[in-house]
Amino acid sequence: MSFAVARYRATKTVTASPARVLVQLYDGALKYLQGGLQGIADRDPKAKGVALGKAHRIVSELQASLDERHAPELCEQLYGLYDFCLLRITEANARWDAQAAQEAAKVLQTLRDAWAQVADATG
Repeated sequence: MSFAVARYRATKTVTASPARVLVQLYDGALKYLQGGLQGIADRDPKAKGVALGKAHRIVSELQASLDERHAPELCEQLYGLYDFCLLRITEANARWDAQAAQEAAKVLQTLRDAWAQVADATG
């Protein structure tokens, strides 16, 4: 990747709204889940483990960043959804379970789409 492209991406993230940053995080998690699914399909333990590990870290950070002071009910619901995703990603990695990864991806895609609507509405 060229320096200019890397610089553009970094600036894009720094200047993004909080909702847009969430969308970018979901996009990253979904990309790594797809990589994990490809690793499962290819029976490639390294590719599977690295990709699913990165997806797990992103979802863990999303969960850790919840701040119940602002929207306690929403945070409680998101915490449960993230817990579900983390469990399914762990199972996908440990058991070579493509369905578990797909279930996590489905939840994350739904959340991503909702936050994308928020980001679009708020500019």
